[in-house]
Amino acid sequence: MDARSWKHAAGAWLKSLCFALLIATGIQVFLVQPFVVPTSSMAKTIKPGDYILVSKLHYGPRTPQSVGLPFLDLYVPGVHLPSARLPGLAESERGDVVVFHYPPEKKPIDQKTAYVKRLVGLPGDTVEVQNGRAVVNGKPLTAVPTVQQQWDVHLKDPRMRLLPNHLRPLGIQAARPTSDPDRRLVTATPEAADALEAYSFVRSVALSASTSPAKQPTFPDNSDFTRDEYGPVPVPRKNQTVRLTDSTWSLYKKVIRQYEGHSAERVESGGVESTGSGTADTRSSRTTSS
Repeated sequence: MDARSWKHAAGAWLKSLCFALLIATGIQVFLVQPFVVPTSSMAKTIKPGDYILVSKLHYGPRTPQSVGLPFLDLYVPGVHLPSARLPGLAESERGDVVVFHYPPEKKPIDQKTAYVKRLVGLPGDTVEVQNGRAVVNGKPLTAVPTVQQQWDVHLKDPRMRLLPNHLRPLGIQAARPTSDPDRRLVTATPEAADALEAYSFVRSVALSASTSPAKQPTFPDNSDFTRDEYGPVPVPRKNQTVRLTDSTWSLYKKVIRQYEGHSAERVESGGVESTGSGTADTRSSRTTSS
């Protein structure tokens, strides 16, 4: 191949590569994006290592905030493009499995670590945990059949053992011993827990309370919230005004300062002074969700 032919072939190959990258970027930004599930928090629904395709059309795609290569964790540092969310096909609903970017990371939004969770609270809701159960607007949520929880299993005779042939047909990996000789801990779905309780040598199966809650830090740091008794936490809707008390200030101060760009501080009178928008309000601050 002479130099002219080689140059022509290289040019054609480069054009094809650029076109392919452009198409791949468009698909990833505006249609669907692949993710790998990083943890077991959604086990039974999706498992660690699963590949999932996430629709951008349902809630509306967000225009890129960084410049990088599609499908690779490579982007140009220091470049922050103006970003906006485009209209979507549907509104989010309670129970949806969603992917979001972990807010605290110091990266452009589209480069932050992706988390996969089930949606519990919608804008305007009040969310809390009571005795280990999710409660929204004062009503306990019906457990999703595939959700796994930790259960206390009390045996009629402490000498009995929960063997693999008892557990595996129910999708339970193992029974963990406790300081009580007749009590075991298992991670299981509600359906599996009911089946386990039906065994003749099992006295009872009940949701397990968190052990040593003081050793398990919860957000915010200065609250008395635990994993089993958490909240209530208001989820602000757009243009809703939330009164900033000692408890709500702890919940929202990072949102107000870091994500909404206000320079807000608590003052001696017990209120909050906000200067980021050119105004000061010592009683309340408006927080928005979009």
